[in-house]
Amino acid sequence: MITLHADTSHVIQLAIGPAFMLAAIAGTLTVLTNRLARVNDRTHKRRDDRGDADASLQAEIDVELATLSRRARVLNAAICMSAACGMIVCLLIGSLFVANELGLAFDRPVAVLFLSAMGALIGTYLLMLVEIFVAQHSINPT
Repeated sequence: MITLHADTSHVIQLAIGPAFMLAAIAGTLTVLTNRLARVNDRTHKRRDDRGDADASLQAEIDVELATLSRRARVLNAAICMSAACGMIVCLLIGSLFVANELGLAFDRPVAVLFLSAMGALIGTYLLMLVEIFVAQHSINPT
């Protein structure tokens, strides 16, 4: 029978918060990848439409394609930031257990990892807001 030391059970309790953060990051990644898929779908459709359009309509389509390209770049950056955040959280959780098993005082590096993860998560949400703003501005430019 496997028994947990009191220290190990405490580390598990400490890892619960970052584990919930991983679930939030996964949900955010789902939203971001779905938005990117819609942008890609729209880009392919408008590129197909451009071939059959006259010159004035082609100019409008080119403007829309430029906006879609900007949205895709912002979404890609947000996805990368979110993935980096998830990796930092995984390092944080892993370091909690390694430090416990090795008997290391690892409180400062854990704090730095947590703050780094929060910074990356804030960056993710800021980029997501930028993309939403660009999408809304393309619909209603006023």
